[in-house]
Amino acid sequence: MSDFKASIDSYFRITERGSTIGTELRGGLITFLSMVYILIVNPNILGTPAGLAGYTTAELFTATAMAAIIACILMGLYSRFPVALAPGMGVNAFLSYTICLTMGFTFEQGLLVVFVSGILFLILTVSGWRERILDEIPGSMKLAISAGIGFFIALVGLFNAGIITHGTGSALAIGKLGDPGVLLSLFCLVVTLILWFMKKWYAVIVGLIVTWVVGVIMGQSGVTSDLVSSGIFLIPGWSPDNFVSTPDFGLFGAVFSNFEMFAADMWPAFIAATVSLFVVDMFDTAGTLIGVGGAAGMIDEEGHLKDGSKALTCDAVATIAGAVCGTSTTTSFIESTTGISVGARTGLMPIVVGVLFIVALFFSGFFGTFTSACTVGALVIVGIMMIKSVKDIEWNDPVVCAMAFMTIFMMGLSGSITDGIAFGIFAFVIGKIVTKKSNEISLIVWALAVIFFVYSVLNEMIKNGIIFS
Repeated sequence: MSDFKASIDSYFRITERGSTIGTELRGGLITFLSMVYILIVNPNILGTPAGLAGYTTAELFTATAMAAIIACILMGLYSRFPVALAPGMGVNAFLSYTICLTMGFTFEQGLLVVFVSGILFLILTVSGWRERILDEIPGSMKLAISAGIGFFIALVGLFNAGIITHGTGSALAIGKLGDPGVLLSLFCLVVTLILWFMKKWYAVIVGLIVTWVVGVIMGQSGVTSDLVSSGIFLIPGWSPDNFVSTPDFGLFGAVFSNFEMFAADMWPAFIAATVSLFVVDMFDTAGTLIGVGGAAGMIDEEGHLKDGSKALTCDAVATIAGAVCGTSTTTSFIESTTGISVGARTGLMPIVVGVLFIVALFFSGFFGTFTSACTVGALVIVGIMMIKSVKDIEWNDPVVCAMAFMTIFMMGLSGSITDGIAFGIFAFVIGKIVTKKSNEISLIVWALAVIFFVYSVLNEMIKNGIIFS
C-alpha cells in the first residue's frame, strides 16, 4: 500500500472498520445516485416562493448542490461518519408552502428561519444535550426507529416508482403495473433483487445503471408513461444539448443581503416556524443517524453512536450553511444506507458524494435523467436490510411491543421520521403509566413526550389556519 493510500486508510479508519478504499468509492457513487433526485425535486418545491422573490431554477439548483457539497465534505472530514447530507424532503415543503406561502414570510425571511433553527440546533449539540437525548432513548426504541426507517424508505421507493399508489377503498394499492414506466420500475426491482439474492456487491449499482440504459432506449423509441400527467416521471429523458450547465450563485448570502425585516406582529409566527423546523430537523436527524449507524455497525454495546457527537455537530452546521447557500434545511439522508449496503463504513463515502455533487453542478441535465424507476431497487434493498433489526426488539413486553408497532408503522405510513418517533414515545409513556412502571421513564423521554405534544398541537394549529393564517 502506498504512503498516500496508507494515510487515507489510517485517517478514515477504513481497514479498522472492515472496508476498503474501493468499497468506499462504490458506496459513495451509489449513495449519490440514490439521492441525486434532490437536485431536481428541491428547486421544484422551493420554486414558487423563490420565483416570487425573483430567483431562478438555476439559482435554486446551484444552492441545493452547494449545500450538499459543503455538508458532505464536512461530515466526511470532521466526523468520518458514513452519512451524506443534502437539503431534506418534507422540510423544504414546510419552508415553501407553510412558512412562505401560508404564513406570509418572504423567501429570504424563510431562509432566516432555517438559519436560526440551525443555530439553536448547534447550541443544543455542542452543549452535549443532543447526544444525551440520543443516548437516553431506550434500546428497543432505537431498533424500532431503524426498522421504521427501513419501512419508510421502501415505501417511498415503491410509491415514487408507481408500484404502489393511493388506494380508493384502502390507504395504499398496487399501481398500474401495465404502465411502461411502472414496468421499468419493476424491471429495476427484479434485476436488483436477483443480484442481491446472489450476494453480488454490485447488485444496487448494476440495477440502477441497467435500468437507466433501458429507460433511455424506451424514451428514444417513443415509449411514454401515463403517469406523467400525475407528475410522476419514470422513463429517463435524453437531451444531450441540456447536459452541461453553468452554476448560478445568485442565492448565496441572500438570506442577509436581500433580507427585509418583517412586521412586529409576525414575531409569534417566526418563533413558531423556527421551533417547528428545529424539532423536525432534530428528530429526523436523530432517527436517520440511528438507522445509518445501526446498518453500518457503528452503535456500541451500550447503544451509543460511535462518533455520534461529531456527526450531530456537522448536521447542525450543515443547516446553517444551507441557509447561507439559499436553500431549506440541510440534513442527513437515509439514502446513505444504499452505500452502506455495499460495504461503505467511513467518512470517505460522504466525501465521494460531495465530489460528485461538485461534478453535478456542471451537468444538471445528465444527473436529472435518473428517475425514481432507476433507484427503486436500491431503496427496497435498504428497507429489507434495515427492517431486520426488529428481531432484537423485546417483543415479550407489551409496552415495548406497542411502542415498536406505532414507531414502525406510523413512520412509514405518515411519511415522517419525526411523527413515527413521536407516536412511539407517546405509546411508551402511556404504557408505562398504566402498567404502573412510570419509574422506568427517564427524564429525557418525559421531556420528549412534552416536546412532541406541544409540537403536534402547534403544527396542527398552523396547518388548519387557527393561528398565523
